[in-house]
Amino acid sequence: MILDNRNSYIEDTPEEKLAKDAIMLAGRILLESGAEGTRVEGTMNRMAETLGYRESNSFVTNTVINFLLDNQTTPRMYRIESRDTNLIKISQTNSVSRKLSAGQMTLEEAYERLKRIYKAQQTHDLIYKGIAAAIISVSFLYLQTGNFVDILATIFAGSLGYLVVESLYRANLKTLFIPEFLGSAVIGAIAIFGHTMIPDGSLSAIIIAAVMPIVPGVLITNAIQDLFGGHMMMFTTKSLEALVTSFGIGAGVGTMLLIF
Repeated sequence: MILDNRNSYIEDTPEEKLAKDAIMLAGRILLESGAEGTRVEGTMNRMAETLGYRESNSFVTNTVINFLLDNQTTPRMYRIESRDTNLIKISQTNSVSRKLSAGQMTLEEAYERLKRIYKAQQTHDLIYKGIAAAIISVSFLYLQTGNFVDILATIFAGSLGYLVVESLYRANLKTLFIPEFLGSAVIGAIAIFGHTMIPDGSLSAIIIAAVMPIVPGVLITNAIQDLFGGHMMMFTTKSLEALVTSFGIGAGVGTMLLIF
């Protein structure tokens, strides 16, 4: 780090800049992929300590990463624009962090590997996600001891409702509530139509099973983990996000029930 008399710092050395680039990129991948705040901060601090910086500090929220390598270098801040659930990227980033800590990978190699992880397009085609949503819905119908006649309505409702939500998010609709509201409205309409055509089944079982693919289960789990980790701000923001999402699901289904 280069110092002068006017400021406490001007610029980082090449080693410090590379360390910050790698650590910030790891934090961005984890947070954008749905990792809990305690994991993000722990990974960033552990990487810094491995590189010899024991005074590092990191602080993350749902939308911002703040990082300070030590008490004299320039701080870094990055705003998170989008978040998703990508357990593959989380696992790959954790693997890079562990290899760096174990001395099995240099900082340059770790940074290059993290850049490849960040740029990787691991979003599957909508058709496969729709099939997975249908399987999840049928599984929850079975857990509720639902009727056999409800399977077809559950498959279509769960699959199409999830595809609506996923398509809206892929279209960069960043507003909460609306995708889940429209997706659950589709689920409610299909469930009501299916129950009307085959009235021997259970409407409530169809709706409950079909909305499961869009329920924010990972978000709720991460919020609880942040609560146990003492990260109250992340717990609060994620809990509110899960609450808004859940309210959107209930409002969409409720609207269809009121209309029909």
